[in-house]
Amino acid sequence: MTEEVFTPATAERVQELSQNLSAVRERIALATAAAGRSVEPELIVVTKFFPASDVVALHGLGVREVGENREQEAGPKAVLAAEHGATPRWHFIGQLQSNKAARVLRFASEVHSVDRAGLVTALAKAAARRAETDTGAEPTGIYLQVDLRGEDSLSEDPHAPRGGARPQELAGLAELVANSPALRLRGLMAVAPLGEDPRPAFERLAALSERLRSDHPEARELSAGMSGDLEAAVAAGATRLRIGSDVLGRRASLL
Repeated sequence: MTEEVFTPATAERVQELSQNLSAVRERIALATAAAGRSVEPELIVVTKFFPASDVVALHGLGVREVGENREQEAGPKAVLAAEHGATPRWHFIGQLQSNKAARVLRFASEVHSVDRAGLVTALAKAAARRAETDTGAEPTGIYLQVDLRGEDSLSEDPHAPRGGARPQELAGLAELVANSPALRLRGLMAVAPLGEDPRPAFERLAALSERLRSDHPEARELSAGMSGDLEAAVAAGATRLRIGSDVLGRRASLL
């Protein structure tokens, strides 16, 4: 990855971000009222493929929660943003290889995409090592990612992207997290299946969350909802919304 050279956002870009952010916040407020909820979900702005200057501009607009999908992009971006005064709470929301756990915990306070035992173990070890050198470090927040696809739509290809743990795997993963002192079980995360109505998928997620809380009352958070389906997620009880394109605009290609 080419090292990014920091160029402050233009006044026009800051205005664009401000307008987009206001529109998204209005959608969240309306969805919260429509769902009969008194507390709005927390907005996590996903800055994948966008520069550190946008993170700095968003920080100036009051954004304190930022999400990233790619470790190789997020780490340098977090450092560069901090050098220019922006120190939001970073959430890692992309698929994560176990051997990159320690690198992600250099910047991320919470990981939303935990879907297997090996990753829990790797994150627990990395978080414990961090705690040895930083006695003030808080436990790393962990969200268990759930595969919401129905049985009929699950791929039979063993090499297909996993996209989350199966519902029957959640109890075991939750116990692993709960038994790791350097980790804190925050709740569940999911992405609505492509080509399906997100509402029944998010309702299934809410039911799984309720079941999880019966054994782990601390796992109160529900990370669900993106630009295209935030209203359905809010209606189902989401407490964290991961919004990217509706705030930042169309993403540039990696090519």
